[in-house]
Amino acid sequence: MAATTTTSTSFGWTGRILRVDLSTGEIWTQPSMEYNLRYIGGRGVGARLAWEEISPGVGAFDPRNPLMIFAGPLTGTSAPFSGRTIIMGVSPQSYPIEWFSRSNVGGHFGPELKWAGYDGIAITGQAERPRYLFIENGRVELRDAGELWGLDTYEAQRRLMAAHGKSVRILSIGPAGERLSRIAIINTETESAAGQGGFGAVMGHKRLKAIVVRGTGQVHIARPALFRQRCQAIAEEAHAPLGWPGPARLDPEKVVKYGERFHVCTQGCTVRCSECRWYDRVPGVVRKGRIYSGQFHCASALFPGVPGTFYDWKLGFEAGFELSTICNEYGLNQWDILFGIVPWLRDCRRAGLLNDLDGIPIDPDDPHFWAELLRRIALREGIGDALAEGGRRAPDILGFGREFADEYYAAWGYAGHWDGHGNRINEIFFPFWLVPALQWAMDTRDPLSSGHGYAQNIMTWSKHLSPQAGLDWETIADVAARVYGSRRAAHIRSGYEDKAFPAFWHGQRSVIKDSLLVDDQIFPRIYSEKTPDHFARALDMDGPAFEYHMFTAATGLNISEAEFERMAERVFNIERAVLVRNNGRDRAMDESVIPYFAKVEWWTNPELGERQALDVERFRRLMDEYYTLRGWDPRTGWPTRRRLEELGLRDIADELERIGRLGPA
Repeated sequence: MAATTTTSTSFGWTGRILRVDLSTGEIWTQPSMEYNLRYIGGRGVGARLAWEEISPGVGAFDPRNPLMIFAGPLTGTSAPFSGRTIIMGVSPQSYPIEWFSRSNVGGHFGPELKWAGYDGIAITGQAERPRYLFIENGRVELRDAGELWGLDTYEAQRRLMAAHGKSVRILSIGPAGERLSRIAIINTETESAAGQGGFGAVMGHKRLKAIVVRGTGQVHIARPALFRQRCQAIAEEAHAPLGWPGPARLDPEKVVKYGERFHVCTQGCTVRCSECRWYDRVPGVVRKGRIYSGQFHCASALFPGVPGTFYDWKLGFEAGFELSTICNEYGLNQWDILFGIVPWLRDCRRAGLLNDLDGIPIDPDDPHFWAELLRRIALREGIGDALAEGGRRAPDILGFGREFADEYYAAWGYAGHWDGHGNRINEIFFPFWLVPALQWAMDTRDPLSSGHGYAQNIMTWSKHLSPQAGLDWETIADVAARVYGSRRAAHIRSGYEDKAFPAFWHGQRSVIKDSLLVDDQIFPRIYSEKTPDHFARALDMDGPAFEYHMFTAATGLNISEAEFERMAERVFNIERAVLVRNNGRDRAMDESVIPYFAKVEWWTNPELGERQALDVERFRRLMDEYYTLRGWDPRTGWPTRRRLEELGLRDIADELERIGRLGPA
């Protein structure tokens, strides 16, 4: 069935959500402005729809589970570092409970969706046979994908581009998603992917192979001159991507040998990023005679191995690049493979629990082992069937190695990330991992997807990790005090003091970034090399308010910065309410992260001279502080009526009270 509608625009937003029911083939549009004006866009709108449409008992592989794909009010504009897309629904990767969560992807799909006239897409139901969704402005059709089913992500995209032109933007799944692997990704036409969450399996369950979009419209801006002025100033200030103050550089040898060049991984990126590279001619090692080209960044850079670290497998660049590409072709989550599954397999081999994969020796130094591992996971062959359930579920299914998995998986089915314990490549030491610990405790997934702002920023802006261009620890503390209200919130010689507020504040910023949508590695801007006091600012804007100033200029909303923050807090509370109502989320669940952080950290604070582990009772007091800041009941971890009503969420308070899960006054 096709849907043709006229375009209705609002500043920053399009005012429409595209709705698709795969079971019936029905396609229609839903007004979005009522949601946008209260919840910003993106993640915020998805959270409200989750409250309204995901009832208790809906699992990841349930036709009623909505696959929500949303842009934000800055998507498709000239806002620097905008252009990402958020994907939401009940997550297959979440463990031990499947619950509402999210993933995030770069590339160019979100802007194209906005130019086609939609703030987002919500897809329910399950098709009888494989389909793909084709969107061209107001023309929307479900088309047969029988010939695409079984193809890898890139080959499916090549055929769709051959059919619809190279200008289309695509999200697609590979064999892993078709076979409902809980670590299946949704891939774009580059390496950028919605990696965490397992939402590729949600598409697979719905028998939706791909979404293809072409848009020729535009996003209207309320105050074009002011917006342009602010965007230019913010782009000029944001000189240091990923928190690293030093400039990114190419490898001269790889430039000559493989055509290495900087690559913009998302539509609105304006800097040369140390992580985003493109290569034109990398010879295959496993697949002899094949020449690869593509993007290589973030987790994929770990495939070659990093000498002198925990990830010291000796594959080399060519094999590593090839394996990264193969992983993307199958549609598998690189983070779970690299930071969870392979270290777990190596531990099991060393302990004599598992020596081979159905006859293939476990050898991380052998690229053929990796290629076979990826194939077996994607196709669910042999032990790959258990591993396809994700690295945290697999030990429970197989009945061995759980003690090793506990070393790598922080919580909720996700391997560690900037938390000083599981991930052994991103250096962070006590007390700075206390804030990520709180973030892990309160989230539904790896919280650092949009929460790098505290942990990564402090470490990478410091002279400890950036000796030439970084800031000394006293300056870090001085600048941080402007944001958190206390030097102890980010001082190297502090402890548990004043760590709850940064976790609270960055929780808000996570929502803001995922709702606008802008790049997590750039925002919030806190530190700078361009100001005398090293606090980021441009024109009359303080760095932490950059997102607010772009938002108000784009949308024309006359709201204060405090109200903008309240919009984000509203979203955070809705997400918590969804979990409380649907999954019984409470403080006891939050505290399940404690054993992971009670292990001794992997790095040493140079001022303390010895490694630290979590002081459980002091951390519980930090949790008390956090719940109090949120206006939640510290005993249960449930939102209170007072806070919900302050945020204009009385209907949610009424429902939580009806089911007996509202925090006491």
